[in-house]
Amino acid sequence: MGSSDSGLMNAVVSASRAASDSSHWGSFLSALCDRFDATAACIHTPRDPVGKWSLFSDVGLPRHTVPDYIEHWSARDPWMAGAASREICVRTGECGIGRELCDWDELERMDYFHEYAAPTGVKGLLAMIVDDGSASSVAPMTVIGLYRRPGLEEFSYQDKRVFESVHAPLQLALHTHWSLRRNLETERISTALVDVNPQPLFVLSQTGELLYANPAGQALLARGEWIDARSGKLARLGQLEAAEVSASLARAQLGQIQTHSLLRMRTDSLRISATARFVPLGIDNPARWAWPRAATLLTIDLGHDDHQSRRIAQIAMQFKLTAAEARLLNALADGETPGGIAEHQAISVHTVRTHLSNIFGKTGLRRQADLIRLVTQ
Repeated sequence: MGSSDSGLMNAVVSASRAASDSSHWGSFLSALCDRFDATAACIHTPRDPVGKWSLFSDVGLPRHTVPDYIEHWSARDPWMAGAASREICVRTGECGIGRELCDWDELERMDYFHEYAAPTGVKGLLAMIVDDGSASSVAPMTVIGLYRRPGLEEFSYQDKRVFESVHAPLQLALHTHWSLRRNLETERISTALVDVNPQPLFVLSQTGELLYANPAGQALLARGEWIDARSGKLARLGQLEAAEVSASLARAQLGQIQTHSLLRMRTDSLRISATARFVPLGIDNPARWAWPRAATLLTIDLGHDDHQSRRIAQIAMQFKLTAAEARLLNALADGETPGGIAEHQAISVHTVRTHLSNIFGKTGLRRQADLIRLVTQ
């Protein structure tokens, strides 16, 4: 790729941006259209029987034709069939021209041409196969196609050679794209596994910063009985003050699980207990994909004494309550009024009433008394 070819450079820059933000694939394709005088372009991952990979972006194609191609014509594309049979444009970095893959006279006799290509305004083709440099089981082969309307000059062999020169930066961009997709999927799975646990769980950094709390953990934080956070960091755990918490975190960094029996006094002078565990997260733990600074997982086993926290966590998951809505529900169950909740949580009464309205809408209930009964049943 020549350093003076500004059109190709614009395409490469756009591909680099698309690696981390899929919305830029359209800009990448537009830059290719400008450089090669194409009237339409698309990038897609074809023939994926299990649906694991999905990348499709296009410019210049009529909107209604895209799903039609994906659902029906992609499996009947004579250019792709010709590429496979003639072993042209089947390996990464290889580029093919339409007339090499399927003779024009043959193409114009096909249903594909009359029912899809011609009405879509597609005839001339310049295509390239790109993978991400990984094994095929890790990442898919991707096809980039440029098109010209019938009546325009066919793509040339010079176009083909120039197009092939951008393979290396495109391969790097796709490698980054799929790596980030895999990380995001791992993050989604990790978050779901943490959220589904009925016990309060907290993901902590080395310094005790609260990186994530599942619904049960958020409810416990809202109550402020077993755990406190200040400026986003774990400050107190039961009877353990900040210095003792820091010491346990430091020992967890050495790979040692730290267990503490937590005590709390109730108004009737009965001491009730819970169990807290600091569990070190190894460097290969999947949680680190979701939270790169994660170092320790804090679990709190409330035994059978804290029915309310468990119940609110269950309700939050069942009705998809937000953290703010779960905190509000917890405060209502503790007997607080909307005005008191606004004061204690440093929010407006209007915000409290908005959260309350959302809770009513999600649960199908109409009165605060019904909400409290839902928690205590």
